[in-house]
Amino acid sequence: MAMAHTAFHDVVQAEIVSEGRAKVSIEGDQVPLEPEKNSAGLAVLNLLQEMQVRSHIKLSIQKGIPAGLGLGSSGASAAAAVYAVDQLLGLALDRNKLTYFAMLGEQAAAGAPHPDNVAASVFGKVVIVYSLDPLKVAQISPKGSYGILLVIPQVKIEAKTKKARELVPSHISMSSYVANGRRLASLVVGLMMGERGMVRNGMEDEIVERARMPMFPYYPALRQLALRYDAVGVCVSGAGPSVMILTDEYTNRELLANKAREECSKAIGECMVVEAELADGVTATRGD
Repeated sequence: MAMAHTAFHDVVQAEIVSEGRAKVSIEGDQVPLEPEKNSAGLAVLNLLQEMQVRSHIKLSIQKGIPAGLGLGSSGASAAAAVYAVDQLLGLALDRNKLTYFAMLGEQAAAGAPHPDNVAASVFGKVVIVYSLDPLKVAQISPKGSYGILLVIPQVKIEAKTKKARELVPSHISMSSYVANGRRLASLVVGLMMGERGMVRNGMEDEIVERARMPMFPYYPALRQLALRYDAVGVCVSGAGPSVMILTDEYTNRELLANKAREECSKAIGECMVVEAELADGVTATRGD
């Protein structure tokens, strides 16, 4: 599962340089310029090759999403790039296929082609990736009015995604498996029905978050604080270190944002809190 939000966004411009062979070139500040090492570039390379398009495409990438903070930065660029190229070439690919190509681009940033972040960027709202072969995504438009508070520690963790994945246990108990399955069902149904109690129950994780606590020692206190001020639920955002707090009309967002910033800053140093809403999926405009 993944959720698209309005806190940050990337802009990717695509244009045809020439015809004759499949090629991608990259422009942008603070992004890898080699296509194979750039999530957007690698995604578009795969698209051109699989669709047998012999065009040289230039991608101009404007990063608005901070990298390395668990906010889906690389996935957003990949999603924007494949959608821009699809629109540019008139391929009319469906959103599952766009997600597939964007997923392949994640290999450049994360070392593996995972579809969750790119699926949320392509489809918008809340998504469930329910099949990998073939890739299939279902979108949920939650019932009710949810807001988001992102608590973002200003820290960089070297090889963070790799470390976060290595901490996840390769074997778990049957009881933990059953408990997490029950909570996942509660989260999905709660979002669809607008049942905040089910959503809160569903936003608990006995496996992955517990295993990753050595990386985020500040998280338990933040979680307790958010629930004390009547947030709907709390989770580590992606592979961290950011924390996502889901809110609704019963949550005092302003007070909670101030308290969360204080708690995070006390535990780890400089932190910022960003308010956001659920976002729609990728969109395109045609330039001159």
